[in-house]
Amino acid sequence: MICLDANVLIEIVLGRKNAEVCQAYLDSAREDLAITLLSLDLAMYYAEAHKLAFQPIEQFMRLFIWLPMIDADAQWAFEHFAGKDYEDALQVAAASREGCSRFVTLDRNLAKKYPKNIAIDLLA
Repeated sequence: MICLDANVLIEIVLGRKNAEVCQAYLDSAREDLAITLLSLDLAMYYAEAHKLAFQPIEQFMRLFIWLPMIDADAQWAFEHFAGKDYEDALQVAAASREGCSRFVTLDRNLAKKYPKNIAIDLLA
């Protein structure tokens, strides 16, 4: 199972400059694709803020397995985020705990910080 970072979803939903690269990754994936509930929330926040039609966004989000977040993820994130980008640590914690083989992101800093915790594919 591959976990997608919120920035991958947001890139596609908003049609930003790396949307095609992100969509190509999704289309070529050979494993199930998953997102955390935090990523779902963040993507929906951006969709609502940009007044996008709800039904296509919901259909897109339902393509993925939704991973829960638990208190152990929050604790792990507090122990590992080192004062910079708690959300990244929370995402990595949930993906790792749920047994994801990879984490896909557009965030170079995240990719540099957590490769010992989970294999990371950096897009773009």
